[in-house]
Parts: sequence; C-alpha cells; structure tokens
Amino acid sequence: MKAREVNFDGLVGLTHHYAGLSFGNEASTKHRFQVSNPKLAAKQGLLKMKALADAGFPQAVIPPQERPNVAVLRQLGFSGTDEQVVEKAGTQTPHLLSAASSASSMWVANAATVAPSADTLDGKVHLTVANLNNKFHRATEADTTERVLRAIFKHDAHFEIHQALPQVAMFGDEGAANHNRLGGDYGDPAVQLFIYGREEGGHAAPTRYPARQTLAASQAVARLNQVNPSLVIFAQQNPHVIDQGVFHNDVIAVSNRQVLFCHEQAFAHQDKLLATLRERVPGFMPIQVPTQAVSVQDAVETYLFNSQLLSRDDGSMMLVLPQESR
Repeated sequence: MKAREVNFDGLVGLTHHYAGLSFGNEASTKHRFQVSNPKLAAKQGLLKMKALADAGFPQAVIPPQERPNVAVLRQLGFSGTDEQVVEKAGTQTPHLLSAASSASSMWVANAATVAPSADTLDGKVHLTVANLNNKFHRATEADTTERVLRAIFKHDAHFEIHQALPQVAMFGDEGAANHNRLGGDYGDPAVQLFIYGREEGGHAAPTRYPARQTLAASQAVARLNQVNPSLVIFAQQNPHVIDQGVFHNDVIAVSNRQVLFCHEQAFAHQDKLLATLRERVPGFMPIQVPTQAVSVQDAVETYLFNSQLLSRDDGSMMLVLPQESR
C-alpha cells in the first residue's frame, strides 16, 4: 500500500511562559522564571513548518488550546466571571494559574500514540489520546486534544480516535514520545516499539525523577489501537538516564523506517533489544552514539535525539535538529 508520513507540529500559545512546571525535565527547571516571547516562538515554529513544507514534506499544524484554562480553575473552586476567576487564582494560588496557563500542548509528540492502518487488525488508522497524568498542567489537555483530533481525522471509515486512559498513576501515558515504529516503506506493516519507564511491581525504576510511562499504559494503548500483536515489542527505558533528565524516550532515541538513532544508554538491556529488532525488522540499522562522544547530560541539554528523522524521496534521510536562539 502506498503511504506517506505527515508531520504534525503544534503552535505556541499566547500564554507560553517558563514556569518550571515539569519536574524531571531539566530544561524546564533550568529556565524557570526566564522571560518568554510567545510571538517569536510561534513565528519560529511556523518557519520550521514552512521550511519542511518547502522541502516537500507534508506538513500540518495543530492549534494551541484555550488558555488560561478557566474551566479547570472553576473545578478547583474559583468562582465569578472568567476575569474574576483568573484574578482570584492569580492572587491566591499563582502556581495554579501558571499551570492553567501552560502552553505545553505545543508538544504534539505527547498528544497521542498513532497506529497506521498497515499495522492494525481492522485496517484503520488509530489514535489514542495521551492522559499525561504525571503533571497537572499536562493532564488538563486530554479532553481538548481528543476533540481536536476528532475534528482533524473526521472519517469513521478510516480513523478511530480513542479517549485517554484512566487518570491514575497505573496508566500513566505520555503518547508518541515513548513510541517508535520500525520497518520499511510507510505503507507496509512495521514493528511498533513501545517504551515504558516503570512496571507495577517491578524493581528497576528511577529513584530521582518519576518514570512517566508505565508498561500497563503501553499495553493498553497497543490493545486500543488494535496493533497486530505480532508487530508489538515492549521495552524498558534505562532508569538511570531517566534520573539524569531523560523524561521521555524521545530525549534519548529517535527512529524512522529501519533506522534507530539512539544513545548507547537509552534502554534497559539494550543489547538484547537490538538483537530482537535485528530479527524482527528487515534491514534494521541501529546507530548508537557512545557516551564517550556524547554524554547523557549533553543529550539532555542539546536535545540531539529530540529531533525528526525524515525520509527524502531519493531514499536518503535527514535529521532535523533543534537550535536555541539567543
């Protein structure tokens, strides 16, 4: 089946600010209380999207969510007009107003986990919305994200949208940031690699920072998305790198078709995982970056792996890297 990959990017919202809301994300903590520039950030995002579109890559945009989230502030007991609700929250609990004003929905990798039709039992494209329940400011995104995705993929014969998993720690789900797909052409069935940080009752877990993705959540998403069981692999992220600020798998690894570009410390039992992928993925090509060349801390600070690995029409690939502007 002929298929193409489409890039969906988020647009930075008007209330984008550096509040340090994401414990475990060292960039979030490091930049806390610095001055933000939402307008410039939105323009930078649009320029990146335009550059990819001009280069021939199908590009789409997901709009920002309404912020401040007055509805969630009302749920927390603030009353009056919308203006009064915002004023009371800002005066009494500024940290809650900050969370309700977060523009974090710009990170589309956390919106949902996608299974293309080539991998599913019913031949539909499935999307399961992430609950993001490890962080309050992100957990409030799920309902709106579901509505947005249902509006974009509004064709029941081809798409199936699933609501987020229950909002409990056992089913912590961070979306595509902890999911990889490895195979040949986009229209052919491929292996879906789900990465989790912790397992209920498991012993190997980080001790400094939270492991946001659970095995139970990854298994539930695979079931909801009707991924052919023969195409599914579950693997654990290295708990030691989570404790160094690798809060999502996409901070330490990125994949495209048969290529897995990752740090040598990305996964628990990495040699065994790579051996399995060699058996399951024709032409599998792992590119492991040694710690001697790039430390885990360098990966966290530069977001080397939190990038896009894209296929050109001539069969070659390109890595789209982030750059910090001053």
